[in-house]
Amino acid sequence: MWIIAHRGGGELFPENTLKAFKESQALGVDMVECDVHVSGDGELMVIHDATLERTGGKPLKVGDLTAEELSRMDVGDGEGVPTLSQLLEVIDIPVVVEIKTPAVIEGLLRLLSARPELTQRIVPISFYHRAIQTLVDRIPGIEGGVLLAGVPVNLAEVARAAHVRLLSLHYPLVTKDLVDAMHRENVLVSVWTPNTKDDIRSMVDAGVDGIASDRPDWVIDAVKGS
Repeated sequence: MWIIAHRGGGELFPENTLKAFKESQALGVDMVECDVHVSGDGELMVIHDATLERTGGKPLKVGDLTAEELSRMDVGDGEGVPTLSQLLEVIDIPVVVEIKTPAVIEGLLRLLSARPELTQRIVPISFYHRAIQTLVDRIPGIEGGVLLAGVPVNLAEVARAAHVRLLSLHYPLVTKDLVDAMHRENVLVSVWTPNTKDDIRSMVDAGVDGIASDRPDWVIDAVKGS
């Protein structure tokens, strides 16, 4: 079972910062998860929202600022907004990359084409299923996943249509029966974001393949105690 630090462990550290990702790796997680938007000068920036209002206290749009300007924004504990390349340099475990807008695709394609070794470390996921299909079709060997906030009638077919084996589902939707059914279809199930000990425990008991939580320390405890 993959233990995934959602936004780098957003309830333990300033979310989506280099500090969070380094600290989560030190905790012993298997992967970190981050969100990516594109800056005004075309860099892949690790930030969840399209603006700095919530994390930086300023109503500025990510797409209106350069990577350098974003790096100087304090989004918690004096940490700036990092680039995806910076994140990949400071840790050495896999990174689940949520593609927040289709505009991210071209930047990811450039990065992976220039550094094909990163296909073994980057796991792209998105609610934009066509974007994921484009990536996995164009980058040999990369494994991606699709995000869903609901459960369609033919869940496994959603993964197959995007040419992936991984579904990332909101945890309240997930039961052991659902996980077992997906495993029979050769589909993996990861969940987001159980952040209480009881909810994390229920996902461990359901047999999911991965848990993305803002409290990765609790996930580690639950998995080790299972």
